[in-house]
Amino acid sequence: MKTKGVGARHKESKISSGGVGYLDICNDSEVLGKNFFDPRVGEIRKIGLSACWVEIAEEIEFEAFLKVWQKLDAASSIDERGLYVPKFSSWLRYQRNRVIISLRDAGMSYPDIKRRIKAELSEDVSVPHIRRIVFADKKRERDEKKP
Repeated sequence: MKTKGVGARHKESKISSGGVGYLDICNDSEVLGKNFFDPRVGEIRKIGLSACWVEIAEEIEFEAFLKVWQKLDAASSIDERGLYVPKFSSWLRYQRNRVIISLRDAGMSYPDIKRRIKAELSEDVSVPHIRRIVFADKKRERDEKKP
C-alpha cells in the first residue's frame, strides 16, 4: 500500500500489510529477562537480608535463590556459627590444577606447562609446584585404587 507523505520529507512510503516490524522482535523472555525487577526481591530487603544475598537473588533469579536458601538452611553441616563458604579461588585453583594434570598426561614437559599456564591463565606457577600438583594427583589415584 502506498501513501502520500507529509510535506517534502516523504514523497511516497510503503506500509507493510503484515503489521509493525518491531513487535516481531520482542518476546516475553527479553521483557522478563535480567532487567525485570521481581517485587519479591524487595521483600527480602525488607526482612533484613544483607546486600550480598539480595544481589545473589537478582543474579540467579528469585526461584533459584529460594531453592538455594532452603538447601542452605536445611544443611546438616551448618552449626550455630553458620555455614563456611569456601573462597571462589579454590574452585579456580582446582580447575588450573586439572589443566596442569591434563597437559602432563598429554606428555608436555614441566617447563612447557609453566609457560602454557602463564600464557593462557596469566598465572606464574613454579615448576616445583607443578610437579607437586602432578605427584599429588598420581598419589590420589593410587590411593583410590587400593581396596
